[in-house]
Amino acid sequence: MRKSEFLKHLNHLEEQDLRDELSMLFDKITQVREHYKMDLGSVKDRERVIAKAKKDIANKYATKSYRRPRRPRIQKVNTIIRDLDKKDLLDFEMIDIYLFNTECATYLMNEYRFHSQPLYNTIIKSFTKALLLIQGESSQSEQEERCQKILDDIKDNSELFSAIINEYMETFDREEYDH
Repeated sequence: MRKSEFLKHLNHLEEQDLRDELSMLFDKITQVREHYKMDLGSVKDRERVIAKAKKDIANKYATKSYRRPRRPRIQKVNTIIRDLDKKDLLDFEMIDIYLFNTECATYLMNEYRFHSQPLYNTIIKSFTKALLLIQGESSQSEQEERCQKILDDIKDNSELFSAIINEYMETFDREEYDH
């Protein structure tokens, strides 16, 4: 069914029929339920969703062995973030998620001396997305300290992360990065 046909169908329905249709969609389709939960829900509901996502992301990076650290589950982290992106989170909430993902990945890289190209790509991708959202939100002052901490954590690998260092300098109007 095309959107135009669907709109014609909706125009022919009366108000009570529309309410019944929405109620049926809410009961049957989980995406509709999630949309209204995020859109109409309380701040506590949103915080609960974000806290659960952060816990899940941290678990995907968790490892115990310094000698042979477990590979991070980057595909699963990306799935968690993609699902969150679909849930109508606000930009500042997504900034928090992207920066948290970057912090977890840099912690794994530094603490366990785990180096891999997928991990580097995750750090670059998450940090870049966070910086783009920070520019869009004009929230540089609120996030600058956190971004500076991430850059301090990756300073030993500055040649690998030169692209995000340049992006950082553009976002926060810096002449040079002091590391």
